[in-house]
Amino acid sequence: MTVETMAPCPVVVSVNFDVETLDAQVAGAAGLFGRYSYGRYGAREGLWRILNALEECGVRATFFVPADEAKRHRSLLMAIVAGGHEIAAQGAPVFDKLPEGPADLALLARTKAALADVIGIEPKGWRSTNGLLTVETMLELADLGFLYDSTFQDDDRPYAFSDGKGRTLVELPVWDYLSDSTFYAPRHSHLRVQKVWTEEFAAMYAAGAYVPLTLHSRGDIGSSRPVRVQVMADFLRHMASHPGVHFYRADELAALVAQTAVAEPIPGHGEHRA
Repeated sequence: MTVETMAPCPVVVSVNFDVETLDAQVAGAAGLFGRYSYGRYGAREGLWRILNALEECGVRATFFVPADEAKRHRSLLMAIVAGGHEIAAQGAPVFDKLPEGPADLALLARTKAALADVIGIEPKGWRSTNGLLTVETMLELADLGFLYDSTFQDDDRPYAFSDGKGRTLVELPVWDYLSDSTFYAPRHSHLRVQKVWTEEFAAMYAAGAYVPLTLHSRGDIGSSRPVRVQVMADFLRHMASHPGVHFYRADELAALVAQTAVAEPIPGHGEHRA
């Protein structure tokens, strides 16, 4: 079998897709009123701008989608898929022990099934909503046939985990300074985002690292407002102008890593202990 060679500077653009999940948590039983509608802004306006910009730049991205959003907004997911983009799963962390009893690892299977029901394809990737996950979560993801996780922030390059007994999971690390929400949540200007992203890319390109650009579809902390979409598009074009840069969907890059990486033990799982 011929193994495809990874580009010198692989880039993955991912979009955390949220319409009502986060706003509902804040607004509670009162519903989505007034300022608790930034997610809906992304669905009504911003998502389409992001999709248009990605198409113009020739970039296929990966959208991480919570199961509830997939059920409520089937047409939006189908528009994402029609653009050649990947749908991956996004979910709440599954803890080892909860006050009310054992962790509900079945949540992972339900999330995968919900997305597959909408798009007709089982998702290959998963991302924790708040960046927390456990050993048991990772093992369950592998058992469910997930190819990769994209939650950790511990490396400049993708790598792979293994429990030493055949369960493997590719990790596509992310980095806060290449996430739009890091800057837009505290109301930094788009000019600062341009400056930081350009500097980060220059350093990572020189170091031979991979570039994980993380976006959000929301109108408050995300890249869906008109000027922010332009920042995103300009940055994509800037990266594309450099030799050796290649844009991958997360599943495409993870598949390459799975073919070549020497897997390391899962953190907290010991040296391949049972």
